[in-house]
Amino acid sequence: MYVRFITPWWEVRRGVHYGLFGPAYECAHDADVPFVLREALWAEIEWFEANLPVPERRSFLVKSRRRFRADGICWFTDAAHERSPRAFAVAALLRDCGVPVAKVATHRPGQVLYRDAWQIVAKPDEATPTTWH
Repeated sequence: MYVRFITPWWEVRRGVHYGLFGPAYECAHDADVPFVLREALWAEIEWFEANLPVPERRSFLVKSRRRFRADGICWFTDAAHERSPRAFAVAALLRDCGVPVAKVATHRPGQVLYRDAWQIVAKPDEATPTTWH
């Protein structure tokens, strides 16, 4: 099972919503967000920066019509036991900032482009849930 949190705040591209981290950084930098929420977001962001590998940019690329496109999206794997509760914490903090967040789970994330012990990057296919329902 693969788990992803989506935020319909922005679309990465048509039909694919952002995950947690783009909006988390945005809110952590936003002076209109209460200080205590920004500090809590930074604590979670810093934990993830120290404990979750960041896939290289090329891990998101897929060749399509002789051009490379960043079509990959990230999913937590079942092995992400310690990371999943932290992701739920980021989701809760984003909701407190007014950002809607939904958890999406699937057995079919699409074509896997990158894998480490806790996450994958996959190019979604027609069966992959990518947007807010």
